[in-house]
Amino acid sequence: MIPPLPPRLSSRPFPSYAFVPGMHPHPVSGVAGHRYRCDEDAGLQNPLTFHRLHCLAIDLLNHGYYWESHEAWETIWKAAGSATTRAAFVKGLIKLAAAGVKARQGSSTGVWRHSERAASLFLTCEQDATFDSRGEFGITSRQLSQTALQLAAEAEPVVDTTVCPVRRVLPFVIVPDFAPPVAR
Repeated sequence: MIPPLPPRLSSRPFPSYAFVPGMHPHPVSGVAGHRYRCDEDAGLQNPLTFHRLHCLAIDLLNHGYYWESHEAWETIWKAAGSATTRAAFVKGLIKLAAAGVKARQGSSTGVWRHSERAASLFLTCEQDATFDSRGEFGITSRQLSQTALQLAAEAEPVVDTTVCPVRRVLPFVIVPDFAPPVAR
């Protein structure tokens, strides 16, 4: 069952469609893509910019824009440095979004594989006592690892290849618990 949508965290407009490979034009390289010739988000060293992009990524995921969410978190992941717990946490979020893409592509194996990997990354983050995901990301590694494991266990029912601009298929929403950072 798809849960009701929480209030939006960002005011940035959503694209006209949620990209699913083979179903829609590629957002970046396709001339008809919704991000064709758009610049990447920059300035992630600023906590407010980081926070806004993270909120947008959550909104995109919650509303069924799984590929777009993946891309937003990938921008954060690149800025985090690949060998950090913070980067592992963001990579887990990326894997959850990728599971949504796989569900829309019709691959329950892909949903299971990405969900299992996400759970593994979140469990690794839980073991780092110096990492506070709730403070920075508004949600705990434990909450997300449980969500990912539940998704892996229910991979088959979330698969939906209905051709349409946007379709929510993941049986969860992310509702962070944080206040926006103060701009420096």
